[in-house]
Amino acid sequence: MYHHLRGKLVALGSLNAVVETAGVGWDVQIPLSTRALLGDSLGDEVFLHTHLLVREDILKLFGFSTVEERALFRLLLSVSGTGPKIALQALSAFSVAELVRDLSSGDVDSLKRIKGVGKKLAERLVLELREKAEVLMLDLGMSGSGAGPVVDETSGRIHEIAISALVELGFSAKDARGRVETAWQTLSESDPAEEASIGAEEVIRIALKNY
Repeated sequence: MYHHLRGKLVALGSLNAVVETAGVGWDVQIPLSTRALLGDSLGDEVFLHTHLLVREDILKLFGFSTVEERALFRLLLSVSGTGPKIALQALSAFSVAELVRDLSSGDVDSLKRIKGVGKKLAERLVLELREKAEVLMLDLGMSGSGAGPVVDETSGRIHEIAISALVELGFSAKDARGRVETAWQTLSESDPAEEASIGAEEVIRIALKNY
């Protein structure tokens, strides 16, 4: 049900997109990698692989730029204690390849960097998903990073997008701003020559990994 969605992108937030098709606007929750791929191309036709989450009287639609992202999202949801918020946090903090590698190798410390994931949940993720992640890793050939191309954005716009995304993920505005500034400085110092190519998704990933 709701295998995919194709339509005009009419609105784009930090972690959601509104796609209009047949006169209906669908509010779709998305990870940061998908957000980066969509960019700010409002009015363009977009295609998302979707997952419909049904919980009591709540219906939520999630969209992904690749089938690998959706597959990993569904795997994460299968683990007790991992809801859609944490699953999106995971896909926003790590690429598909990174997350699959951490699960298959049992890297609990790396998984604990995901906001909302403590030691017990990280260990449960490894215990329940290690073999499934290894299968997915083989399917991917470790070529599917799940990260789309980052759009060309100004430094100020990148900061704005990154801070907004962290706030939506549950950080305070003050904490989000501090994390973004620290992440930007880290990326700038690692390779000053590449500062102009830094994108919002990369800044957010570093900010979340420092959590």
